[in-house]
Amino acid sequence: MSKKEIVPVQYLQTLEGNYAHLFLFSDNQKYVVKFHRVRKYRKREVVNEWLAVKLARLLDLPVLNIKLVDMPIASLADLPAYRHASYKSGKHLAIPFLEHAASYDELSELPHKENLVNVNNLAGMLVFDQWINNNDRSRTNLLFEKNDGGSYHFRMIDHGRCFPGMYEWNEETLVQDPLYRVKMPVYKWASSLVRDPSLLFAFSEKIMNLNQDFIWNVLNEIPSEWDVSETEKEKLYAFLNREHLHELPKLVIEANSEYFSTL
Repeated sequence: MSKKEIVPVQYLQTLEGNYAHLFLFSDNQKYVVKFHRVRKYRKREVVNEWLAVKLARLLDLPVLNIKLVDMPIASLADLPAYRHASYKSGKHLAIPFLEHAASYDELSELPHKENLVNVNNLAGMLVFDQWINNNDRSRTNLLFEKNDGGSYHFRMIDHGRCFPGMYEWNEETLVQDPLYRVKMPVYKWASSLVRDPSLLFAFSEKIMNLNQDFIWNVLNEIPSEWDVSETEKEKLYAFLNREHLHELPKLVIEANSEYFSTL
């Protein structure tokens, strides 16, 4: 085993929703494990999570550093739903567990612009979510870590419902017009801190200027056992390079126009 490989040593608990499970790993760290194709109708959830995080990291957005892990059959024995679901050994997704982070929904008072360390990343999040057609930037899918001085750092999590077709996308859905959700409470809050719409357009330019080889590398790194065909990768690539990406900021701005100061 190489130094970078980690293995599960103890099951800890099943998390809210019953799809993600907390394990202690051999590096003495806790990870949330998401299993590929536990439910038939969520067949693309882990693929979407993998793609979203890898693409976000290309753009320097605040996501957690996911790992591919091999979950042996013995590590599944303690899962409460094990006998009633399709958990299988193989490559699955491990996400660092942040012990003291709070979600948007859990904070009694949301951070202000002055005490959010990475406030500049909010414009990127607003555009990035539309790029990958994220339909689930809910109140629980934005985490805040509190620093010693009282400031906060936000992180984007849970990207399972992305791309046209979301959990069940395929070659046919990926060529359909995406359905955008841009009036969510998280976006209203983020827009109120960004305020300057030019920042959104600048980030859309950053997306369009991404090295295309980097995008292909992300697609080609999808584990083969996750059943994404070469044709489906091509459709994903085409979706990520669809026309009118420069207009993505307008979707956010029009939906939350009351929060942008220069309109």
